[in-house]
Amino acid sequence: MMPGDFLGIVAQQTKARWRQHFRTPPPTPSTERLRVAFTLGSVVADSFLALQAADAQQFKNNNQELLTYCRVLGVGEKVTPGVLAQSKMAETGDWPAARKQVAESQQLIEKLLNDQKDEDLALLVELGVWLRLLEISTAVVSNDPETQNKTISIGSVQLLDDLKTYFGKLRETARGDEYIARIGATLDQIERHWQDAQDHPTTDVVNFTFEKLRFLMERLTMQ
Repeated sequence: MMPGDFLGIVAQQTKARWRQHFRTPPPTPSTERLRVAFTLGSVVADSFLALQAADAQQFKNNNQELLTYCRVLGVGEKVTPGVLAQSKMAETGDWPAARKQVAESQQLIEKLLNDQKDEDLALLVELGVWLRLLEISTAVVSNDPETQNKTISIGSVQLLDDLKTYFGKLRETARGDEYIARIGATLDQIERHWQDAQDHPTTDVVNFTFEKLRFLMERLTMQ
């Protein structure tokens, strides 16, 4: 599953009110590059959210935040043309093209970071994208008690396993960072609850997951 497709799949099985899940922009980027990278990933996820809501102004505003974080990590110049192009696509309502361009921008950001030998930062962008998307999807399912297939809130247990694998690829110094360590701990807690639920997750499991993700995202991206 690709990040750009995830919220669309959730939309097929829920009554989502996407604009309810817009958030205030993250604060001015800190000097902690690990947190900046994770926050940048969450901002990419907010681009997918704005696309799902078909809100051109929110999308353009979010792109300004995205470029701010890209510049801090030294990849702003090469990412800017694609970001400006997707804003134009949103203005004309070409949402499929904009979604494709956002996905390509994410891939470019991660490639540029890897080319800079900032592998940890590239991994944290990927983790930031997915954990923000999961925060949104668990909120959607939690707000729609009629949703039958509650597993869509996390995609699959396999996705949680994949995210734990990404986290495990971080260097020990990154995994040991006070804030970054919270990612691994949160993923462990969430995965245990979903494994215990087997094939019949309850609303309580979804709510637990949302609360853990919301707390994580607030601590890592909004402070």
